[in-house]
Parts: sequence; structure tokens; C-alpha cells
Amino acid sequence: MEQKNISSIHRTGILITLLAAAFMTAMSTTVTGNMIPNFIEYFGVSSTLAQWLTSGATLISGIMIPITAFLIKRTANKKYFLSAMTAFAIGSLGAFLAPTFSMLLISRLVQAIGCGMMLSFAQIILLDIYPKEQHGTVMAGYSMAATLSSIVGPTYAGLIMDAFTWRGVFASLFGIAILLIICGIIFMRNVTAKEKADLNLLYVTLSSLGFASLLIGVSNISSGSILHIKSGGLMLVGIIFLIVFCVLQMKSDKPMLNLRVFKYSSFRIAVLLSLCMYLICMGNAMILPIFTKSICGYSDTAYGLATIVGSVLSAVAGICSGRIFDKMGAKPMFIGGIILFAAFSVMGTFFTENTGIVYIASAFAFQSIAMSMMNSPATTMALSNLAGKERIDGSAIFNTLRQISSSLASTTAVLIYSLIGISNSEMSAIHGVYIYFGIVTLAVIVLVFMYIKSEKNSK
Repeated sequence: MEQKNISSIHRTGILITLLAAAFMTAMSTTVTGNMIPNFIEYFGVSSTLAQWLTSGATLISGIMIPITAFLIKRTANKKYFLSAMTAFAIGSLGAFLAPTFSMLLISRLVQAIGCGMMLSFAQIILLDIYPKEQHGTVMAGYSMAATLSSIVGPTYAGLIMDAFTWRGVFASLFGIAILLIICGIIFMRNVTAKEKADLNLLYVTLSSLGFASLLIGVSNISSGSILHIKSGGLMLVGIIFLIVFCVLQMKSDKPMLNLRVFKYSSFRIAVLLSLCMYLICMGNAMILPIFTKSICGYSDTAYGLATIVGSVLSAVAGICSGRIFDKMGAKPMFIGGIILFAAFSVMGTFFTENTGIVYIASAFAFQSIAMSMMNSPATTMALSNLAGKERIDGSAIFNTLRQISSSLASTTAVLIYSLIGISNSEMSAIHGVYIYFGIVTLAVIVLVFMYIKSEKNSK
């Protein structure tokens, strides 16, 4: 390990490099969202096939995250970072040069491998190079980078496309990847200790098939189709594979993922809190545009302005929450986040066809600020108390479950909206979704109460 030999300059360089890498790789999974019409026209493919440029990348990233635990243990940190960014760069270059849709899709999947490798790695290294009393601030920076990436991605792609066509987006990602590789060569150091680890092909197969089946099944759910083979059937297959995987991991002396990290109450509560928060926020990301644009009739520009205010306030809240966490702990952030989540859910139940854009912007701002206030403390709470191999496994598990909850959140919100809308009005369907968000908020309250109680018992 070289942790003790890292100078303040190198530490800052590692911080900036990893935050930039996490931001760019995470953003790459969302840039194709508003590029789909361009691909349909250019390559002459269907919208369903073109959509795999986004969903396929998300799927590969999710599959890669559990495998990263083995790779991080086995590979020197600097080599690992350069490998991840090289995969991202190759994928970006391949997408820029792609003569056919098949080559574009393959390139996107290679790009997603680099993204999946980077998510947990950045968390682990940043927590290792900074003392525990600064973990809240560091994780706030990481969470802000990850959150803003999903917001900036579509806008970034739109600006580049207007000036240089869709190929320009991938060319710019390739250029940025090269710069990050250079920064990695200069600043990255080997922080975590290497250890001998074997990659069990059975474990890899079970986890990959499990997560792939579950995520594809979830994404295929639509109104009334949960019992179909392509949705409910795949989900059931995925759950069975994952149960077998978990049982084998618990029995193994050399597991691919050490599920015993769940013995720590702080980790368990933080994981469940994160899942609930993603159910609300990612679900709202699907429903609010439907309400604002389709029901209220506001333009894309109006919706963009309404959400950008909340996004900016979210970034500010994220930075502040990290510092408050380091000084006062998670309790103030959790209580404040609950209040804002509750206010957001109640405001949603009062939406009408004539709701003003300022009211919508306020509701979105409450939700965004609440997520920022609770997200980085939850991440810090989950990982800060872990060390060494346990932190590597914990980070992989934490991010994998987040990936699943993100997919489940969008699908669940749309499913509730569709099912209620079948026999009721659109506004009843909207109100039903926000009542559902309120129920999830009640679960958050219970989890925060459990956290406060566990903190008292540990003193």
C-alpha cells in the first residue's frame, strides 16, 4: 500500500480525477436518451432496437458491478483505473467510427464496461485516501457528481449534436477519456492492498444471469403484463438465480461478494434507505414529465427551467450535507430529508390540470434537495464503517442494489400510473403515484427511527 506516501497534491489530483471519471462515465449512460430519433433515421432501425443503446449500457454496468469486487482486490489500483478508462475510451472511439448499428451497440456495451468498473472503485479509493472525519464531505462530492451526470447528460448530448451531429458526442467522450487517462497516469496511486482472489465462473454466471434476467424483466413490465414470460417470468428466473448465488456466497470460504457485510446494522439501514429514496426520485423522474407536459401542456423549455432550479439547489444541498454530516452526523440530514420528502408527496396529491409551473418547480425542488440531503449521508453510513475487503464488497453490493432499484423505480411508478388510469382519470392516476411516494416516505421514517435507535444503543 502507498496510502501513507500520498502527498496532499496527489490526493487532490486523485479526488478531481475520480470525480471527473465518475461523472463522465455515469453521464455516458444517459447521453443516448435524446439521440434515439437520430439513430433510427441514420441506421434505419426500430425504436425498440435503438433503445438498447441506453438500456443495454445500463444492463452491462449493472452486471459489471459485482465482478468489480474481485477485480479491485486482484488488480493494482492504478492499473485498474487505466483499464477502466481504456475500455471507456475504446467504446467511445468505436461508437464515433461505427459504420453500422451493430458496431455502435457493441461499442456502447464496451463503454458501459468502463462505467460499471468505475462506480464502486471511485467510492473505495476516495474513502481510503481521506480520514473518516472527512468522509461525509468526500461522499457528498461523489454523490453530487453522480446525480448531476444524469441531469447534464441529455443537455450535453443535445448541444453537441446541434453543432457536430451524434458522432460528435462520442468523439468528445473519447477526447475526455484520453485526458482522464493522462491524469490517471500522473496522479493515481495504489491505495488498497492486493490479495489473491479466484474468479469462480459459477458465481459470475449466476450473478450475471440473475441481474440480467431481473433487470430485463423489470424493464419489460407494462400495464397488465407482469405475468408474461418476458416480464414476470424473467424476473422470477432472475430472483431464483440470485437466491442460489446468495446461498452459495454465504457458504463459501472465498465468496465473490462477501454478503456478511449485512451483519452491520448501519450498512443494512443505509442500503434500505437508499433503495427507498431511489424508488421516489427515479419514479418521479418518469411521472413528473408526463404530468407537466402531457397533462398540463407545458413546453419542454418550461419543464427544463422548472427542474434546473431544483437541480442547482440539490447540488448546493449535497455539498452542505456532507459538511454537516462530518460535524453533526446523519440525524439532522435524515430528519430534514424526511420533512421535504413528505412535503413533496403531499404537494403531488394536490396537482391539477391547471397547476402552475412554479408549484411544480417547488415540488421538484423539495424532492431533489431531500435526495441530496440523505443520499451522501446514507452512502457514507454504509461504507465508512467498513474497511479493507469488506468496503470493496460493500460498495459493490450497495451500487448493484441501487442499479436494480433505479430500474424498478421507473417501472413501478409507470405501472401504478397505468393501472389506476385504466378505470380512472389521468389526474387520479397521478394522485395515486404520489400517494405511493408518500407510503415509501413512511418506510423512510421507520428506517431513520431504526438508525437513531441503533445509534443510541451503540453509545
